[in-house]
Amino acid sequence: MIKIAFIGAGSFVFGETVLTDILMFPSLIENTVIYLEDIDEHYLDLMYKDMLKLKENFPERFEGVSFEKTTNQRKAIEDAKYIINAIHVGGYEAYKLDMDIPYKYNVTQCVGDTLGPGGVFRFLRASQVLKSILKDIKEVGYNCGSEIDKPLLLNYTNPMAMVTWYCNKILPDSTVGLCHGVFGTAFGLRSALKLKSENFSYLCAGINHMAWFLKLLYRENKLSPWKNAYPLLHKKLEEDPSFEELERLRVDMMRATGYFMTESSGHLSEYLPYYRKRDDLLEKYKGTMLFANLEHNFNYVMSKRNSESVDKTIARKLKRKKLKFKKRHSGEYASYIMNAIETNKPFMFNGNVINKQGGLITNLPKECCVEVPVTADNQGLHPQGGIELPTICQALCTSNIMVQKAAVEGALILDREKIYHAVLLDPNTASVCSPKEVRDMVDELFEVEAKWLPQF
Repeated sequence: MIKIAFIGAGSFVFGETVLTDILMFPSLIENTVIYLEDIDEHYLDLMYKDMLKLKENFPERFEGVSFEKTTNQRKAIEDAKYIINAIHVGGYEAYKLDMDIPYKYNVTQCVGDTLGPGGVFRFLRASQVLKSILKDIKEVGYNCGSEIDKPLLLNYTNPMAMVTWYCNKILPDSTVGLCHGVFGTAFGLRSALKLKSENFSYLCAGINHMAWFLKLLYRENKLSPWKNAYPLLHKKLEEDPSFEELERLRVDMMRATGYFMTESSGHLSEYLPYYRKRDDLLEKYKGTMLFANLEHNFNYVMSKRNSESVDKTIARKLKRKKLKFKKRHSGEYASYIMNAIETNKPFMFNGNVINKQGGLITNLPKECCVEVPVTADNQGLHPQGGIELPTICQALCTSNIMVQKAAVEGALILDREKIYHAVLLDPNTASVCSPKEVRDMVDELFEVEAKWLPQF
Protein backbone atom coordinates (compact mmCIF):
# COMPACT_ATOMS: atom_id res chain seq x y z
CA MET A 1 0.00 0.00 0.00
CA ILE A 2 1.13 3.56 -0.72
CA LYS A 3 0.33 6.24 1.83
CA ILE A 4 0.32 9.89 0.79
CA ALA A 5 -0.02 12.66 3.38
CA PHE A 6 -1.18 16.14 2.39
CA ILE A 7 -0.24 18.66 5.10
CA GLY A 8 -2.23 21.86 4.65
CA ALA A 9 -4.92 20.15 2.58
CA GLY A 10 -7.44 22.86 3.43
CA SER A 11 -5.90 25.03 0.70
CA PHE A 12 -8.90 24.06 -1.35
CA VAL A 13 -8.21 25.22 -4.90
CA PHE A 14 -4.55 24.20 -4.94
CA GLY A 15 -5.24 21.07 -2.89
CA GLU A 16 -7.95 19.86 -5.21
CA THR A 17 -5.67 20.46 -8.19
CA VAL A 18 -2.83 18.35 -6.77
CA LEU A 19 -5.11 15.60 -5.47
CA THR A 20 -6.98 15.16 -8.75
CA ASP A 21 -3.61 15.07 -10.54
CA ILE A 22 -2.66 12.11 -8.33
CA LEU A 23 -5.91 10.36 -9.22
CA MET A 24 -4.96 10.42 -12.91
CA PHE A 25 -2.12 7.88 -12.41
CA PRO A 26 -3.06 4.18 -12.16
CA SER A 27 0.16 3.50 -10.22
CA LEU A 28 -0.98 5.91 -7.49
CA ILE A 29 -4.52 4.59 -7.00
CA GLU A 30 -4.11 0.80 -7.14
CA ASN A 31 -3.76 0.46 -3.38
CA THR A 32 -3.42 3.91 -1.86
CA VAL A 33 -4.58 5.82 1.17
CA ILE A 34 -4.45 9.60 1.05
CA TYR A 35 -4.46 11.37 4.42
CA LEU A 36 -5.71 14.94 4.36
CA GLU A 37 -4.42 17.04 7.25
CA ASP A 38 -5.10 20.64 8.26
CA ILE A 39 -5.55 22.59 11.49
CA ASP A 40 -8.56 24.35 9.91
CA GLU A 41 -11.28 21.74 10.43
CA HIS A 42 -13.82 23.58 8.29
CA TYR A 43 -11.77 23.55 5.08
CA LEU A 44 -10.34 20.15 5.86
CA ASP A 45 -13.87 18.76 6.04
CA LEU A 46 -14.84 20.44 2.77
CA MET A 47 -11.84 18.91 1.00
CA TYR A 48 -12.59 15.50 2.47
CA LYS A 49 -16.25 15.67 1.34
CA ASP A 50 -15.12 16.75 -2.13
CA MET A 51 -12.80 13.76 -2.48
CA LEU A 52 -15.40 11.31 -1.13
CA LYS A 53 -17.99 12.62 -3.56
CA LEU A 54 -15.55 12.24 -6.44
CA LYS A 55 -14.89 8.63 -5.43
CA GLU A 56 -18.63 8.01 -5.04
CA ASN A 57 -19.21 9.34 -8.58
CA PHE A 58 -16.48 7.13 -10.04
CA PRO A 59 -16.53 3.98 -7.85
CA GLU A 60 -14.84 1.64 -10.34
CA ARG A 61 -12.18 4.15 -11.34
CA PHE A 62 -11.15 4.96 -7.74
CA GLU A 63 -11.83 1.61 -6.14
CA GLY A 64 -8.22 1.24 -4.97
CA VAL A 65 -7.87 4.61 -3.29
CA SER A 66 -9.27 5.71 0.06
CA PHE A 67 -9.28 9.05 1.86
CA GLU A 68 -8.86 9.88 5.53
CA LYS A 69 -8.91 13.23 7.28
CA THR A 70 -7.18 14.30 10.47
CA THR A 71 -5.98 17.35 12.37
CA ASN A 72 -3.18 15.20 13.80
CA GLN A 73 -0.05 15.83 11.74
CA ARG A 74 1.88 12.87 13.15
CA LYS A 75 -0.99 10.50 12.38
CA ALA A 76 -1.07 11.77 8.79
CA ILE A 77 2.69 11.32 8.34
CA GLU A 78 2.95 7.91 10.02
CA ASP A 79 4.06 5.38 7.37
CA ALA A 80 3.58 7.97 4.60
CA LYS A 81 5.95 7.53 1.67
CA TYR A 82 5.09 10.90 0.15
CA ILE A 83 4.31 14.04 2.14
CA ILE A 84 2.95 17.07 0.30
CA ASN A 85 3.41 20.36 2.15
CA ALA A 86 1.21 23.40 1.46
CA ILE A 87 0.99 25.16 4.83
CA HIS A 88 0.55 28.90 5.34
CA VAL A 89 1.11 29.71 9.01
CA GLY A 90 -0.78 32.78 10.15
CA GLY A 91 -2.98 32.94 7.07
CA TYR A 92 -4.28 36.28 5.85
CA GLU A 93 -3.99 37.93 9.26
CA ALA A 94 -0.23 37.50 9.26
CA TYR A 95 0.05 38.11 5.52
CA LYS A 96 -1.52 41.55 5.95
CA LEU A 97 1.08 42.45 8.58
CA ASP A 98 3.86 41.27 6.25
CA MET A 99 2.64 43.85 3.75
CA ASP A 100 1.47 46.72 5.97
CA ILE A 101 4.42 47.08 8.36
CA PRO A 102 7.16 47.34 5.67
CA TYR A 103 4.95 49.82 3.78
CA LYS A 104 5.29 52.21 6.72
CA TYR A 105 9.01 52.21 5.94
CA ASN A 106 8.46 52.80 2.19
CA VAL A 107 9.08 49.14 1.31
CA THR A 108 6.43 48.20 -1.23
CA GLN A 109 5.72 44.56 -2.03
CA CYS A 110 3.47 43.22 -4.74
CA VAL A 111 3.36 39.61 -3.52
CA GLY A 112 5.62 39.44 -0.48
CA ASP A 113 6.03 35.67 -0.19
CA THR A 114 9.55 34.97 -1.47
CA LEU A 115 12.19 37.50 -0.37
CA GLY A 116 12.34 40.72 1.59
CA PRO A 117 10.49 41.31 4.86
CA GLY A 118 7.36 39.49 3.69
CA GLY A 119 9.22 36.41 2.52
CA VAL A 120 11.50 36.26 5.55
CA PHE A 121 8.69 36.48 8.10
CA ARG A 122 6.45 34.06 6.21
CA PHE A 123 9.39 31.62 6.38
CA LEU A 124 9.95 32.22 10.11
CA ARG A 125 6.29 31.53 10.88
CA ALA A 126 6.47 28.25 8.97
CA SER A 127 9.83 27.13 10.36
CA GLN A 128 8.66 25.55 13.62
CA VAL A 129 5.89 23.62 11.85
CA LEU A 130 8.37 22.46 9.22
CA LYS A 131 10.70 21.30 11.99
CA SER A 132 7.88 19.23 13.50
CA ILE A 133 6.99 17.75 10.10
CA LEU A 134 10.59 16.63 9.62
CA LYS A 135 10.68 15.17 13.13
CA ASP A 136 7.57 13.12 12.34
CA ILE A 137 8.99 11.99 9.00
CA LYS A 138 12.21 10.85 10.66
CA GLU A 139 10.50 9.07 13.56
CA VAL A 140 7.35 7.54 12.04
CA GLY A 141 7.48 8.05 8.27
CA TYR A 142 7.66 5.27 5.70
CA ASN A 143 10.55 2.85 6.21
CA CYS A 144 11.92 5.12 8.95
CA GLY A 145 15.51 4.47 9.89
CA SER A 146 16.55 3.36 6.42
CA GLU A 147 18.97 5.38 4.33
CA ILE A 148 17.93 3.75 1.06
CA ASP A 149 14.19 4.05 0.55
CA LYS A 150 13.17 7.16 2.47
CA PRO A 151 10.00 9.29 2.55
CA LEU A 152 9.99 12.31 0.25
CA LEU A 153 8.71 15.71 1.31
CA LEU A 154 7.28 17.52 -1.73
CA ASN A 155 7.22 21.16 -0.72
CA TYR A 156 4.91 23.75 -2.28
CA THR A 157 5.11 26.31 0.52
CA ASN A 158 6.75 29.68 -0.15
CA PRO A 159 9.31 31.08 0.31
CA MET A 160 10.38 28.00 -1.66
CA ALA A 161 14.16 28.39 -1.46
CA MET A 162 14.29 29.21 2.26
CA VAL A 163 11.86 26.42 3.16
CA THR A 164 13.64 23.78 1.05
CA TRP A 165 17.08 24.88 2.27
CA TYR A 166 15.94 24.82 5.93
CA CYS A 167 14.28 21.40 5.64
CA ASN A 168 17.34 19.80 4.05
CA LYS A 169 19.61 21.31 6.71
CA ILE A 170 17.51 19.64 9.40
CA LEU A 171 16.99 16.35 7.55
CA PRO A 172 19.40 15.98 4.60
CA ASP A 173 17.98 14.75 1.27
CA SER A 174 14.44 14.86 2.66
CA THR A 175 12.87 17.62 0.61
CA VAL A 176 12.40 18.82 -2.94
CA GLY A 177 10.81 22.18 -3.65
CA LEU A 178 8.24 22.32 -6.45
CA CYS A 179 7.12 25.42 -8.31
CA HIS A 180 5.25 25.91 -11.59
CA GLY A 181 7.32 28.94 -12.59
CA VAL A 182 9.54 27.09 -15.06
CA PHE A 183 6.92 25.08 -16.92
CA GLY A 184 4.45 27.99 -16.80
CA THR A 185 6.95 30.40 -18.34
CA ALA A 186 8.11 27.80 -20.87
CA PHE A 187 4.52 27.26 -21.94
CA GLY A 188 4.04 31.01 -22.34
CA LEU A 189 7.17 31.37 -24.45
CA ARG A 190 6.29 28.40 -26.64
CA SER A 191 2.78 29.72 -27.18
CA ALA A 192 4.07 33.19 -28.02
CA LEU A 193 6.44 31.72 -30.59
CA LYS A 194 3.68 29.43 -31.93
CA LEU A 195 5.79 26.29 -31.62
CA LYS A 196 4.67 22.71 -31.09
CA SER A 197 5.95 21.10 -27.92
CA GLU A 198 8.14 18.60 -29.82
CA ASN A 199 9.87 21.49 -31.60
CA PHE A 200 10.63 23.50 -28.47
CA SER A 201 13.32 22.85 -25.84
CA TYR A 202 15.17 24.72 -23.10
CA LEU A 203 17.68 24.60 -20.27
CA CYS A 204 16.56 26.61 -17.26
CA ALA A 205 18.55 27.01 -14.04
CA GLY A 206 19.13 29.41 -11.17
CA ILE A 207 17.14 29.76 -7.95
CA ASN A 208 13.43 29.59 -7.34
CA HIS A 209 11.62 32.58 -8.82
CA MET A 210 14.89 33.64 -10.46
CA ALA A 211 15.83 30.82 -12.81
CA TRP A 212 17.11 31.72 -16.27
CA PHE A 213 16.40 30.21 -19.67
CA LEU A 214 20.07 29.70 -20.49
CA LYS A 215 19.14 27.83 -23.66
CA LEU A 216 15.96 28.50 -25.60
CA LEU A 217 15.77 26.24 -28.64
CA TYR A 218 13.45 25.48 -31.54
CA ARG A 219 13.44 23.48 -34.76
CA GLU A 220 11.31 23.53 -37.89
CA ASN A 221 10.42 19.84 -37.59
CA LYS A 222 11.74 16.58 -36.11
CA LEU A 223 14.34 16.22 -38.86
CA SER A 224 15.67 19.76 -38.57
CA PRO A 225 18.59 20.86 -36.38
CA TRP A 226 17.93 22.80 -33.20
CA LYS A 227 18.41 26.58 -33.35
CA ASN A 228 18.60 29.43 -30.86
CA ALA A 229 15.05 30.72 -30.27
CA TYR A 230 16.07 34.04 -28.72
CA PRO A 231 16.26 35.80 -32.12
CA LEU A 232 12.67 34.63 -32.73
CA LEU A 233 11.63 36.07 -29.38
CA HIS A 234 13.27 39.44 -30.09
CA LYS A 235 11.63 39.51 -33.51
CA LYS A 236 8.27 38.81 -31.89
CA LEU A 237 8.80 41.76 -29.54
CA GLU A 238 9.67 44.07 -32.44
CA GLU A 239 6.72 43.02 -34.58
CA ASP A 240 4.09 42.83 -31.87
CA PRO A 241 4.29 45.65 -29.26
CA SER A 242 1.27 44.20 -27.44
CA PHE A 243 3.42 41.18 -26.51
CA GLU A 244 5.89 43.38 -24.64
CA GLU A 245 3.02 45.26 -23.00
CA LEU A 246 1.94 42.04 -21.30
CA GLU A 247 5.02 42.02 -19.09
CA ARG A 248 7.15 45.11 -19.59
CA LEU A 249 9.32 44.54 -16.53
CA ARG A 250 10.29 40.96 -17.31
CA VAL A 251 11.07 41.91 -20.90
CA ASP A 252 13.15 44.85 -19.63
CA MET A 253 15.19 42.46 -17.49
CA MET A 254 15.67 40.11 -20.43
CA ARG A 255 17.08 42.98 -22.46
CA ALA A 256 19.33 43.96 -19.56
CA THR A 257 20.68 40.45 -18.88
CA GLY A 258 20.24 38.66 -22.20
CA TYR A 259 18.09 35.92 -20.66
CA PHE A 260 14.40 35.44 -19.98
CA MET A 261 13.61 34.35 -16.43
CA THR A 262 10.90 32.41 -14.72
CA GLU A 263 8.91 34.71 -12.52
CA SER A 264 6.11 37.12 -13.36
CA SER A 265 6.81 40.84 -13.36
CA GLY A 266 5.01 41.45 -10.07
CA HIS A 267 7.16 38.89 -8.29
CA LEU A 268 10.37 39.82 -10.09
CA SER A 269 10.07 43.49 -9.16
CA GLU A 270 10.57 42.49 -5.50
CA TYR A 271 13.86 40.65 -5.98
CA LEU A 272 15.73 43.58 -7.52
CA PRO A 273 16.76 47.12 -6.50
CA TYR A 274 15.69 48.71 -9.78
CA TYR A 275 11.94 49.20 -9.88
CA ARG A 276 9.95 49.44 -6.67
CA LYS A 277 11.82 52.43 -5.23
CA ARG A 278 9.90 54.97 -7.37
CA ASP A 279 6.25 55.31 -8.31
CA ASP A 280 7.11 56.50 -11.82
CA LEU A 281 9.06 53.29 -12.48
CA LEU A 282 6.18 51.14 -11.24
CA GLU A 283 3.84 53.01 -13.56
CA LYS A 284 6.22 52.77 -16.50
CA TYR A 285 6.84 49.02 -16.20
CA LYS A 286 3.42 47.73 -15.20
CA GLY A 287 2.03 45.24 -17.71
CA THR A 288 -1.39 44.30 -18.98
CA MET A 289 -1.23 40.70 -17.72
CA LEU A 290 -2.83 40.01 -14.35
CA PHE A 291 0.45 39.09 -12.67
CA ALA A 292 2.31 41.98 -14.26
CA ASN A 293 0.39 44.33 -11.98
CA LEU A 294 3.05 45.98 -9.83
CA GLU A 295 0.79 47.61 -7.22
CA HIS A 296 1.65 47.25 -3.57
CA ASN A 297 -0.43 44.54 -1.86
CA PHE A 298 -1.90 43.35 -5.16
CA ASN A 299 -1.57 39.63 -4.47
CA TYR A 300 -2.93 39.90 -0.93
CA VAL A 301 -6.04 41.77 -2.07
CA MET A 302 -6.66 39.40 -5.00
CA SER A 303 -6.09 36.24 -2.94
CA LYS A 304 -8.25 37.45 -0.06
CA ARG A 305 -11.09 38.29 -2.42
CA ASN A 306 -10.85 34.90 -4.11
CA SER A 307 -10.77 33.06 -0.78
CA GLU A 308 -13.98 34.73 0.33
CA SER A 309 -15.83 33.13 -2.56
CA VAL A 310 -14.44 29.63 -1.98
CA ASP A 311 -17.12 28.53 0.49
CA LYS A 312 -19.94 29.35 -1.91
CA THR A 313 -18.15 27.67 -4.80
CA ILE A 314 -17.54 24.48 -2.80
CA ALA A 315 -21.12 24.43 -1.46
CA ARG A 316 -22.51 24.63 -4.99
CA LYS A 317 -20.16 21.90 -6.13
CA LEU A 318 -21.07 19.50 -3.34
CA LYS A 319 -24.79 19.95 -4.07
CA ARG A 320 -24.38 18.63 -7.60
CA LYS A 321 -25.58 15.10 -8.17
CA LYS A 322 -22.52 14.21 -10.21
CA LEU A 323 -19.05 15.70 -10.34
CA LYS A 324 -17.00 15.78 -13.51
CA PHE A 325 -13.44 14.50 -13.47
CA LYS A 326 -10.94 16.69 -15.26
CA LYS A 327 -9.54 15.58 -18.59
CA ARG A 328 -6.13 17.22 -18.31
CA HIS A 329 -3.34 17.14 -15.78
CA SER A 330 -2.56 20.54 -14.28
CA GLY A 331 1.18 20.24 -14.93
CA GLU A 332 2.10 20.45 -11.23
CA TYR A 333 5.05 18.15 -10.63
CA ALA A 334 4.14 16.18 -7.47
CA SER A 335 2.11 13.37 -9.04
CA TYR A 336 4.53 12.97 -11.95
CA ILE A 337 7.39 12.52 -9.48
CA MET A 338 5.51 9.95 -7.39
CA ASN A 339 4.52 8.05 -10.53
CA ALA A 340 8.13 8.03 -11.76
CA ILE A 341 9.37 6.61 -8.46
CA GLU A 342 6.63 3.96 -8.36
CA THR A 343 6.90 2.86 -12.02
CA ASN A 344 10.57 3.62 -12.82
CA LYS A 345 9.42 5.62 -15.84
CA PRO A 346 11.74 8.64 -15.59
CA PHE A 347 10.29 12.14 -15.33
CA MET A 348 12.35 15.30 -15.76
CA PHE A 349 11.33 18.53 -14.03
CA ASN A 350 12.90 21.66 -12.60
CA GLY A 351 13.19 21.20 -8.86
CA ASN A 352 14.62 23.01 -5.87
CA VAL A 353 17.46 21.05 -4.28
CA ILE A 354 20.70 21.65 -2.39
CA ASN A 355 23.76 22.73 -4.38
CA LYS A 356 25.93 20.04 -2.80
CA GLN A 357 29.60 21.02 -2.85
CA GLY A 358 28.67 23.59 -5.49
CA GLY A 359 28.35 20.80 -8.02
CA LEU A 360 24.96 21.65 -9.53
CA ILE A 361 25.44 25.34 -10.35
CA THR A 362 29.17 25.71 -10.10
CA ASN A 363 29.32 29.49 -9.63
CA LEU A 364 26.64 29.77 -6.93
CA PRO A 365 27.44 29.21 -3.23
CA LYS A 366 27.92 25.65 -2.01
CA GLU A 367 24.98 24.15 -0.09
CA CYS A 368 22.51 26.88 -1.08
CA CYS A 369 19.15 25.98 -2.62
CA VAL A 370 19.15 25.99 -6.42
CA GLU A 371 16.54 25.25 -9.07
CA VAL A 372 17.86 22.89 -11.76
CA PRO A 373 16.65 20.09 -14.03
CA VAL A 374 16.03 16.93 -11.98
CA THR A 375 15.15 13.42 -13.10
CA ALA A 376 12.99 11.17 -10.91
CA ASP A 377 12.99 7.36 -11.12
CA ASN A 378 12.74 4.43 -8.71
CA GLN A 379 16.12 5.30 -7.19
CA GLY A 380 14.95 8.78 -6.26
CA LEU A 381 15.92 12.20 -7.56
CA HIS A 382 18.92 12.94 -9.77
CA PRO A 383 19.70 16.66 -10.23
CA GLN A 384 21.66 17.82 -13.27
CA GLY A 385 25.01 19.33 -12.36
CA GLY A 386 27.89 21.19 -13.93
CA ILE A 387 25.82 24.24 -14.85
CA GLU A 388 27.51 27.64 -14.91
CA LEU A 389 25.44 30.83 -14.95
CA PRO A 390 26.43 33.93 -16.91
CA THR A 391 27.98 36.50 -14.56
CA ILE A 392 24.95 38.81 -14.53
CA CYS A 393 22.60 35.93 -13.66
CA GLN A 394 25.06 34.63 -11.07
CA ALA A 395 25.24 38.06 -9.40
CA LEU A 396 21.48 38.62 -9.27
CA CYS A 397 20.87 35.12 -7.90
CA THR A 398 23.63 35.57 -5.31
CA SER A 399 22.05 38.80 -4.05
CA ASN A 400 18.90 36.79 -3.24
CA ILE A 401 20.78 33.76 -1.91
CA MET A 402 22.49 35.88 0.76
CA VAL A 403 19.07 36.94 2.09
CA GLN A 404 17.98 33.29 2.15
CA LYS A 405 21.20 32.17 3.83
CA ALA A 406 20.94 34.68 6.66
CA ALA A 407 17.25 33.86 7.20
CA VAL A 408 17.86 30.09 7.29
CA GLU A 409 20.77 30.50 9.70
CA GLY A 410 18.66 32.76 11.90
CA ALA A 411 15.81 30.25 11.98
CA LEU A 412 18.14 27.35 12.80
CA ILE A 413 19.87 29.02 15.74
CA LEU A 414 17.00 31.39 16.69
CA ASP A 415 19.12 34.51 16.21
CA ARG A 416 17.12 37.70 15.64
CA GLU A 417 20.26 39.53 14.51
CA LYS A 418 20.59 37.11 11.59
CA ILE A 419 16.99 37.89 10.63
CA TYR A 420 17.77 41.59 10.71
CA HIS A 421 20.75 40.92 8.45
CA ALA A 422 18.55 38.95 6.06
CA VAL A 423 16.18 41.89 5.56
CA LEU A 424 19.10 44.33 5.51
CA LEU A 425 20.54 42.41 2.53
CA ASP A 426 17.27 42.40 0.59
CA PRO A 427 17.85 44.38 -2.65
CA ASN A 428 14.38 45.96 -2.72
CA THR A 429 14.48 46.99 0.94
CA ALA A 430 18.03 48.31 0.60
CA SER A 431 16.93 50.56 -2.27
CA VAL A 432 14.72 52.65 0.07
CA CYS A 433 15.79 52.05 3.71
CA SER A 434 18.73 52.92 5.91
CA PRO A 435 20.13 50.21 8.23
CA LYS A 436 18.41 51.85 11.24
CA GLU A 437 15.06 51.88 9.42
CA VAL A 438 15.48 48.21 8.55
CA ARG A 439 16.17 47.39 12.21
CA ASP A 440 13.11 49.30 13.36
CA MET A 441 10.96 47.53 10.76
CA VAL A 442 12.24 44.07 11.72
CA ASP A 443 11.70 44.79 15.43
CA GLU A 444 8.14 45.89 14.70
CA LEU A 445 7.44 42.78 12.64
CA PHE A 446 8.73 40.57 15.45
CA GLU A 447 6.47 42.43 17.86
CA VAL A 448 3.22 42.28 15.85
CA GLU A 449 3.78 38.68 14.72
CA ALA A 450 4.96 37.39 18.11
CA LYS A 451 2.07 34.93 18.52
CA TRP A 452 3.26 32.99 15.45
CA LEU A 453 6.93 33.19 16.49
CA PRO A 454 7.09 31.77 20.02
CA GLN A 455 10.53 30.29 19.33
CA PHE A 456 11.97 33.86 19.28
